[in-house]
Amino acid sequence: MEGTNSFKTLNGHVVICNCNEKVKTIVEELQNSTVQAPLDVVLIVQDSKLWQMNPNWHPIISGTSRFLVIYGRPTDETVLRKAQISSARSAIILADPKHGKLADAPSSLNAIAIERANPQVHTVMELLSSMNRPHIEQSEINEIICLGEISEKLIASSCITPGVTNIFENLLTTEDGTPQIFIDSIPQRARQLSFRQLSRKFILNEAPFLLIGFIRHLRNETRIVINPKSIGLLSKDTPLPGRSKLITMGYQKPDFLPYL
Repeated sequence: MEGTNSFKTLNGHVVICNCNEKVKTIVEELQNSTVQAPLDVVLIVQDSKLWQMNPNWHPIISGTSRFLVIYGRPTDETVLRKAQISSARSAIILADPKHGKLADAPSSLNAIAIERANPQVHTVMELLSSMNRPHIEQSEINEIICLGEISEKLIASSCITPGVTNIFENLLTTEDGTPQIFIDSIPQRARQLSFRQLSRKFILNEAPFLLIGFIRHLRNETRIVINPKSIGLLSKDTPLPGRSKLITMGYQKPDFLPYL
C-alpha cells in the first residue's frame, strides 16, 4: 500500500530504513505477532528499482495492520516527516545492499538523522562489521545487531550444547504458542526487593510469567543478569532500585501488580 492518505493516522508504528532480504520476515513478524497488537510499518526505500526487482522481499500483509512504502533517502527531513518519525515507536536501519560491505557508514548517517528528528524513538541498526561496533556505540543508537557476531556465538554454543539453536529460534518467533522475553521497568511497589523475593512472590501468586533476570545500572555501566548466582555483587539477593528492569518470559506482556 502506497497511498498518501494512509499516512494520516500513523502513531506508534515502526519505520524501516532501506530494503534488503530481511524486510519480509521483519514486517510479517511485527504484523502477525500474537504477543501484542499488530504494528503499522513504514518502509523507506532509496532504490525503487531494487525494491521492485525483488518481489521475494515483499511481505504478505494480512489483517488490519498497514504496510506503507515511501521512496526517498532516510536522511531527508521531508521523507522522515512523511513517515511520521516523530510519532513512531521504533526505527530499524537495515544495511543497504547497494553499498555492499561498506553499508555501516551510510546506516550510521541514517540513524543520526532519525535520532535528530525524534530523540525518543527506539533505534535498532543492522551492523555488518563487528569492527565498527566501538564507533557506532558512541552514537545514540539504542540497539546494534551484528548478525556475524550472533551467528558465531550460536555456532559455538551449539557445539557446547547441541540443540540450543532450536531454543533461540523458538524464542525469537512471535508465532502463536511460543513464549516471548519481555523487559519492563520494576514497579514502584517492588523497588528494593531482590530477585529471590520477587521470584517467590510471582510463583506463590501463580503469575503467568517467569522472572528470569534483571537489568541493573552501576555507575556508567549497565549489567544484564540472567539467572543470578546466589552470591556476588549482583546476586539473587541484591536489592533492585528504581532504575532496574525485570526480564520475564511469558505469552503476553506481564502485569506485575496483581502478583506482588
